[in-house]
Amino acid sequence: MRSVDPLAGPMLCEAAPAKLNLHLHVLGQRNDGYHELDTSFALIDWCDQVELRLRRDGQIHRTEDQVGIEASKDLAVRAALRMQQACADMGKTCPGVDIRVVKRIPQGAGLGGGSSDAASVMRLLNQLWDLHLTTSDLSRLALELGADVPVFIRRQHALGRGVGERLFELDLPVAYFLILMPPIAVSTAKVFADPKLTRSSKALKISDSPGWSDFMQGHNDLQAVVTRQYSVVDNALNILRKQALSLGIPRDWPRMSGSGAAVFCMVRDVAEGLQFESLVQNSVDKFWRVKLVSSGLPAWRLC
Repeated sequence: MRSVDPLAGPMLCEAAPAKLNLHLHVLGQRNDGYHELDTSFALIDWCDQVELRLRRDGQIHRTEDQVGIEASKDLAVRAALRMQQACADMGKTCPGVDIRVVKRIPQGAGLGGGSSDAASVMRLLNQLWDLHLTTSDLSRLALELGADVPVFIRRQHALGRGVGERLFELDLPVAYFLILMPPIAVSTAKVFADPKLTRSSKALKISDSPGWSDFMQGHNDLQAVVTRQYSVVDNALNILRKQALSLGIPRDWPRMSGSGAAVFCMVRDVAEGLQFESLVQNSVDKFWRVKLVSSGLPAWRLC
């Protein structure tokens, strides 16, 4: 949809990165239905691009439709509406905004693309509307949109507890990961609702100064549910395991991110990653996505 504001003002934009859950342990289920988690977030240089242009008429518009997502259910739009409400709660009358998201992160992949887009909208609107909200303020509002959104507000690799909102930042060197994305999307709600989901794992024990490989000692409790529901995800993991074995990469490193469908494997350096990428690419057809990524955080501001 497109609605041109003749009084449109300045534009801000930034990269909205994807994430990998290096481990995801489900510790239990709370009375409110949410699950207690122990997880690690690695932000990666696979990014959407979020562009916001100030409107003077108070309206919030998504300038381009996202395939399969109604505007009312689009997290980026919901984030803008929540910020507008926060603006009203502060006694201010905020202008509107045009929202454009250039999607590169696959949907239904467990890579957090929608959550990251929402966080970028909130971060940019905080500047565009001169709200002066703190990172803690934004994180609190972000949690209302989804458990993954606060980590993208903070823009740091992190250990997550609770529903993922209690974040402990991780200062770690650049690492490389190979991602394999089969051509399907997975419903997160369906996975968490599965009665066979393990809900009694223990938190991962890590040292005070962990490295990336320490988080690879954990596992993803959602993986067993998804591979049972979607055989193509199980197939993707087997492809990674086979090629990882040929390169001497630990067999337990291939795993699923979040609720899938993307699976990934850490590699020990970029040269090994490029070799791994070639092997995997030759094992799948053109409809599968194979991408070598790094945890080196990109330049957020694009314009």
